[in-house]
This record gives sequence, structure tokens and C-alpha cells, in this order.
Amino acid sequence: MKFLISLISFTVISTTQSAWAKTVHYELVATKTPINLSGKKTVDFALQVNGGIPAPTLEFTEGDDAVLVVRNEIPDDELSIHWHGILLPPEMDGVPYVNTPPIRPGESFTFRFKVRQNGTYWYHSHTNVQEQKGVYGAIVIHPKTERIRYDKEAVLVLSDWSDENATDILKNLRKDGDYYQYKKGTIRSWFGAISSGALGTYLASEWTRMGGMDFSDVGYDAFLINGKRDSQLITAHPGEKVRLRVINAAASSYFTFALGEMPTTIISADGQDIKPTKASEVLIGMAETYDILFTVPDHKNYEFRATAQDGTGHASAWIGMPSGSKIFAPDKPAPDLYASMDHSAMSSMGHGDSHAGHNMMKMNHAGMDHEMNHSDRGDHQMKVMDHSGHAMHPMQDKTQTEASALNLLTVSQIRSPHQTSFPSSSPRHDVKLVLGGDMDRYIWHINGKAIHEDRTIEIKENDIIRFTFVNETMMHHPMHLHGHFFRVLNSSGDYSPLKHTVDVTPMATQVIEFKADEPGEWMLHCHNLYHLKTGMARVVKYSSFTPSSEIQKWQKQDPHDHDHWYFYGTAEAATNHGQVFLRTSQTWNQFEARVEGRNTAGTNLSFKEPWEVESDLFYRRWFSRCLNLVGGGTVFDETISANVGVSYLLPLLIESQILVSHRGKFRLDLEKRFQWTSHVFTDVDFTWRPNQARELGDDLEFEISLMYAPSWSWSAGLMLTDNSFGAGAQIQF
Repeated sequence: MKFLISLISFTVISTTQSAWAKTVHYELVATKTPINLSGKKTVDFALQVNGGIPAPTLEFTEGDDAVLVVRNEIPDDELSIHWHGILLPPEMDGVPYVNTPPIRPGESFTFRFKVRQNGTYWYHSHTNVQEQKGVYGAIVIHPKTERIRYDKEAVLVLSDWSDENATDILKNLRKDGDYYQYKKGTIRSWFGAISSGALGTYLASEWTRMGGMDFSDVGYDAFLINGKRDSQLITAHPGEKVRLRVINAAASSYFTFALGEMPTTIISADGQDIKPTKASEVLIGMAETYDILFTVPDHKNYEFRATAQDGTGHASAWIGMPSGSKIFAPDKPAPDLYASMDHSAMSSMGHGDSHAGHNMMKMNHAGMDHEMNHSDRGDHQMKVMDHSGHAMHPMQDKTQTEASALNLLTVSQIRSPHQTSFPSSSPRHDVKLVLGGDMDRYIWHINGKAIHEDRTIEIKENDIIRFTFVNETMMHHPMHLHGHFFRVLNSSGDYSPLKHTVDVTPMATQVIEFKADEPGEWMLHCHNLYHLKTGMARVVKYSSFTPSSEIQKWQKQDPHDHDHWYFYGTAEAATNHGQVFLRTSQTWNQFEARVEGRNTAGTNLSFKEPWEVESDLFYRRWFSRCLNLVGGGTVFDETISANVGVSYLLPLLIESQILVSHRGKFRLDLEKRFQWTSHVFTDVDFTWRPNQARELGDDLEFEISLMYAPSWSWSAGLMLTDNSFGAGAQIQF
């Protein structure tokens, strides 16, 4: 009888819920249309959805059935849409060739899923670099019963914009990871270090071969809020409470945002409620979202300002009375290019709590489990529809006093309003993920391998999965896991917050954990678009999950499995020296050719005398940022020889190479650049060939330049060799 009553009750409840649920339809059409977003030029590569950048905001209520028709009218490219942070079946996730088919030109795809959560989310392309070109938009999901009182709400979609085609941006970064430093004005130099009183720090970073802190890779032409550099976001009268939904849809820019001259109250992170917290500024990584509450105090107009972390620009949106006086957000100084990389410096720069990350690493499972109390949360707490606690934990606008507001809110200070911990009896699986890369060659990887080398992390359903991110680079990495929410283990312990994207700060460790209760194949990747595209990604696969035959067919063509080739070249012409260098490279494979000519007339600078010509044709196999093995052929002194050897990056960023020929002859090469100012540098190149020169004393060759470079592309100056002095120019391409 009890079973029959329970069955009837379940049927009635299910039928009632189905009757209440409504189907919400949207049609999204992607096109390629000229646009001018920077105010500087009109570009023809931009991709718009329903005629705009950003794409339209999609609104739902928790429990709705979403039907989203995506049509691709881009004439020369596939399309995809990923519903970022949304819990849904894997085949609806929108990652082409992984769990969803690509949308070919002229075709459409219909996404259908039950809306199981509420909060602020977003959507974007997962194809090529389309996200940078404009395919991104906001998602707002309202709860069935509103818990937070506010009078108005507004969405702020932050983004970065370049007037350069994003496809070319990626190619430029693969030529040289520092390609955009000239444009941004962020070149570190000896003179700059001395002027800043940081020569010791500068030398220490070179000794450790790390270079300096790197806040951003790309030089952008504009930063935008809702597609505009400066605009009136919303008119709000004194006393009105406004909910601002902030989404970082940038391709590769962190922002700090502030509102007027006062702290803001942050109430949600990544769509999940957090303990209301006041902060003067908030650091928001790519793909993160934050909701804030703001009560307009008077008839003034308040600036919401999002400043790029690298200090190269900002965007503004205004909230309040347009006719009132403007209250500007504080100006933010440019970051210190010569800051020390110790933990105290990182905290002062707002990079989060790196100590907390390391402390988490020191805690063993027993210590963590001792803190965990899962008495009444149920087995499905990591599902948003079960763990949000909306009915049990009504949000109230109770916060710290203004005097106790945080200067800068990061993930280390966020606290969930309810317990998120798991029972100690749950089976656990730990995975260490080392985030690494090479800024010079611009490759990024996990555990020393790009995704094309090591695609899959396999997990078991219902295990508690713990990912330990160890960042061994000088950059922030916003790591995003599709299809799940995870706990970010911070000082809040049992109340550690739930997120879908977490900032892993430079040279620090961050630990996350989640219950594996969403069977499928899901991307895990850095949400810096260019890091993703050069290898920093994996696919998290449930061992119990088998994709459909259609998806398996698409997976065989997955571009994540391809290791693309990129080209770089340089040419130098001087009165006493000339050289052409060409290189094509993948992640670990590299082919290069060099032809060099030298004036043999000493200081006469005669073009009538014969010039010595030598050339190299080498293959390199890289094993790490510092080490590669090399083999190939060399023409020197009219003699052809085969060579093998090793190249290694020494402390102080000295490039060294030792070769031995098939005749048993040795060659040592040493190279280093001295960046004196932001535009003046010296390249030093020594080559020693013992017992190989025709004349005694000619075993050692060197070239020392003093060059002025107004841009990355070209430089001009003086060239000193071991037997002559001249002047000339160099181009890079």
C-alpha cells in the first residue's frame, strides 16, 4: 500500500511539473558582417548572431524546456555553440567533434534540454577562434520563486576586441609569444628595471629562465561592455536596487571591475549563490560570471568600469540618472612589470591566495574528510537543481560594513551559503594536472602534453573526482570543466564555493573536486582561447559512457587531435653581414633553414671581396621549454657535414647549442638578447669551431648588434662581427 501511494504521488507530482513547464524557443542565426567596434576601422571578418555583437541575451525560468535552433549562414566556416555552465545532456553541450556535430554552412542544429538551474551564464562558439570574432552572448535563468529583491536588472557582457583577424593573431603568437608586447608597451628592459629599482628582480627572473609576469598575450584595440566602449547601461532612480549580471566573455583578458567610488555587494559567482560579500574591486577571469547588487544612493550617474588586467585599456557602462553628475570609478595603475614573484607580491597584485592553494596541497584526505559533513545533502548535491538550496537558504542583503570591505575579491575569498562537502565514505579519485607552456614558442599543455598527444582523462561514475591544478607558468589560467559544477577548495572548508571555471594563479596550486554524476564526454580546458587552441585541454570521459555512433564518426575527425604547422621567418641585411632564417614548427617538431653571409674584407667593407657563406638545415625535437635535440646538415668552408647535437636554454636566458659532425668536429653556439630599453636591444651570437678554420685564430666567430626596433616587424642599427663593422636592418615575418 505504501509503495502504491508513493507511486501515485510521484506520478501526480511529475504530471504537475510537466504541466507547469513551458517551452522557450530561440532561433540564433550567425552571419559574417562588416562592423566597427574599436572606433578605428571597419573589419570584414566579424561574426554576428542575429545581427549583433554580443549575441542576444537568452532568458529562461528554471524548469523550462529550452529549444534553441542555431543556423549557420557564415559562408566559409563551420559553427558551434557551447552553453557555458549549463547542465545538460552531453550531446547538447555544443563542442563540435567531441560531443556535438559541427554546424556546416547553410545548415542548422536544434538544441533541446531541460533547464535545471538558475543564475547568470553565457554561450559562445567552440569552433576555431570564432569566440574572438564575436560569437558570444548572455544567458539569464530566473528561479521559480525569486529570493532576492531588486527593482531592475542589467546584463554586462565584458569582451576584448581586435581589429586584426583572430586567425592571424594565433599565427602571430606562434611566431613569437611576445609579438604584441610592442603594441601594448609592456616590454621589460634593463633600463626599465634600473629605473624601477628592480634590477635584482629582473636578473633573478632571467636566472630562473622565467621572464616576467605575463598578464595578457594579445594587444587589443578595444575593450567592450555589451559591444560598446562607453554607454549608458540603465537608468535607475535614487533608492532603486539594481542587480548587475557581469559576464567575462573575453577571449584572453582578465578584468578587474569597480562601480563608482564605493564597494559593491557580490551575491553570486558562476550562477551560484555565495555569501554576500562587499569588495571595492572584483577580479574576473575569462568565462567567469559575478552578480552584484547596487542601490542607487542619489541622482548621480555611476560608472561601472572593467579594466583589463594588463593595464592597456578599459570599458565603461553607466548606472543611475543620465542627467546627474558622473561618479567615476577609480583609475587603476598599470601593473608593475618588474614585480617580484613571491607570494606576498602576488597577493598584493590581486592574484588570489596562492598560499591557500599550497596549503590545500598539504592537506591529506583524512584531514579534508574530517571537515566534511554530508549528513542531509543527498547523493546528488553537486547537481545544481539539488544543491542550490534556494528554498532552504533565502538570500538576504546582509553584508560587511563598508569599512570591512575587501579591496579585491578573488575566488579565495568566496564562501557558499550552504555546505558543499561530500561524505567521507564516497570513493575518490585524484588527478594531478600540471599546467605548463613555453611563451617563446607559444605552446601550452597539461602534464607536458598537448591535447593531441593525450586526449582523455577517464573517470568512474559516482566517484568524487579531485583535480589538482599546478600552474608552472607566469600566466593565469581560467580552467573550465564542461557539464559540471565543482567545489573550489579554499579557506571556507565545508562551505567552499561551487563554480564551473576557476582561476589558477601563476606559480600556484588550485584544487577542485566534484561528484561524477553527469555521464558523458566533457571538455576540460583553459578558457584563454589561444591557450586552448595551442594544446591546454583534455576530454573528461566517464568509463561507463559510450557516445552515439554519429558522434563517434565525428570524433574521428576531431581537430583537437591535429598538431598544426606554423611559420616564422627573419631576414637581415647589413654592409658586413646578411642572414635569412626560416622556420616551420608544431608543438614539439621544428624544421629550420639558415643561410648566412659574412664580409671577409675586414674594415674595408668591400663588396668586391668574396663573402663567406654558410648554411644550416636542421630538424629539432623539443622535449621541454629548455631542451631540444637537433640533427641535420651544415655547409661551412665549402664543406658539407652531417651534425647531431643538443640545444639547451641556460640560466640568464642564454641559448646554447653543441653539435658534432660525422667527421668528429665540434661546434658550440651561444646566443643572448639584451633588451636595453623598450625599443633598443643587442643580440650577441658566438660560434666556436675548434680546429676547423682555414687560418689560425679564426675558430671563434661572433656578431654583436645594437638595434632600434619601433615595432616587432623590423629594426635597424649597427653590426659588429669578429672582422668587420657595418650597419643594416632586419625584418621578421
